[in-house]
Amino acid sequence: MEKRHIFIINPAAGRRDLSAAVVRDAEAACRRLGLPYDIYLTSHPGHAAEIVRRTAERLTDAEPVFYACGGDGTLCEVANGVASLEDPSRCAFTSYPIGTGNDYIKMFEGGKDAFLDLDRLLTGEAIPVDVIASDCGDSLNILSVGLDAQVSMRKDRYRFLGGGIVPYALSAVESVIRGIGRAYHVEVDGKAFDDEYTLIFVGNGRYYGGGFCPVPDSKLDDGRLEVLLVKKVTRRRAAGLVMKYKNGRYSELPDLIIHIPAREIRVYARDGADMCINIDGEIVESSHISMRVEPGRLRFVLPRGAKTIV
Repeated sequence: MEKRHIFIINPAAGRRDLSAAVVRDAEAACRRLGLPYDIYLTSHPGHAAEIVRRTAERLTDAEPVFYACGGDGTLCEVANGVASLEDPSRCAFTSYPIGTGNDYIKMFEGGKDAFLDLDRLLTGEAIPVDVIASDCGDSLNILSVGLDAQVSMRKDRYRFLGGGIVPYALSAVESVIRGIGRAYHVEVDGKAFDDEYTLIFVGNGRYYGGGFCPVPDSKLDDGRLEVLLVKKVTRRRAAGLVMKYKNGRYSELPDLIIHIPAREIRVYARDGADMCINIDGEIVESSHISMRVEPGRLRFVLPRGAKTIV
């Protein structure tokens, strides 16, 4: 079955609108390689997933390959669109990273530079990748509850200082000052871990927040998730905790951070109020969330010659 290359461009991604340049480069590369293509620009939240669903319904005689032109949020939205299809395996997707945050592709050789090479990307091959499926939306990379989600929610107010870790770090300081603990009911593979936690982190990938790597051994295709339960800490201890957490040194803080490999997780707020939930950088609110790993559910295209970093 012939592939058709579908570029979904988010004009709001990054610090300036690059959509005109992406359209020009995509058209030139597809024409040079003799590949059929379509280009769409998104106009509102959820639009990328809508484009995926409509295109998949229309292209019954071709294999759609979707290019998420944006950051991790755009990539997650495209992935959610593919995951919602009756048969996700007939499609593939990938990242053309023009956003301020492109953490998922750090799991692959060459990182951002490799994925910006359209000749390599258009002639790449798809590999199966796991997904964090939840009742609040699916995640490719990470899902978190608590302090981390609050940081992600607040970081946009510091975007004027540039990309990378600076807005995230300043948002973290603000969030610590505002409050760093809450009572949760947590189940990991059926075992209860009820306590007061600052953060509940669930990783399929390794990197997020422009420089955080709390689970350096996580893999995208091993059929398991890496859970970190960070207990409630005092503001005095928070600074030291953050740096070790950021660099994946959780084993040095066994009294504060519990690490559990898992397949299914449930989290409830003990007070019944909504929790702040971070799904690949997109924030949702709910008093509970259930999630599980779905091994190899989606097909992700790597640039020609690239491999997953072990």
